[in-house]
Amino acid sequence: MKIVVFGATGATGKYLVPLLLKAGHEVTALARSPNKVDQSGGTVRIIEGDARDPATIAKAVAGQDIVMSTFGSRSLKADDIQEVFMKNLVAAMHDAGVQRLIDLSAWGTGDSYASANFFFKIIMATILKANFVDKNKGEAQVIDSDILYTFVRPGRLTNGPAKGNVRASLDGKGLRKSISRRDVVSFMVDQIKDQSWIRKAPLIGY
Repeated sequence: MKIVVFGATGATGKYLVPLLLKAGHEVTALARSPNKVDQSGGTVRIIEGDARDPATIAKAVAGQDIVMSTFGSRSLKADDIQEVFMKNLVAAMHDAGVQRLIDLSAWGTGDSYASANFFFKIIMATILKANFVDKNKGEAQVIDSDILYTFVRPGRLTNGPAKGNVRASLDGKGLRKSISRRDVVSFMVDQIKDQSWIRKAPLIGY
């Protein structure tokens, strides 16, 4: 498969690219800092650019089979980066005829807010308020389109080793609200062949 990755140099994306290469996929990565893309498992086609630039996103998406994104804001300040990125991405996917999107979301986004615990709801309403507002606006761009998306919604992300046995559900009942980034990207890669979560947003955990 030809797969373009957005957010390839981020805290979670840096684990995704090597996993895709190991699985034999042809990987393209959009990055503001190309030297930070991990190519230890093979050769990555790198496009230098910014998520706010529609022309750059269109260039990255053209000719791809699947779009995968772990792109997220690195600031707690109010911003519209997710909304702009997703708007540009939807347009690029439509123009290129690419239908499949596997996107790293977060527990508490969209209709998963109801299943977040009380403590995390306070954090979402205060410290992370701007991030979640922007994330929700971005995802709405995709939901309102005909894109075959899967929003993967983990809880707190850790840098620990992969444990495997990742479980997924729409209500999150019985799932631990923390998970290794390595297990998150493994679940995302599984969605390349698994169609059970298309146009759905599974909560994942152990």
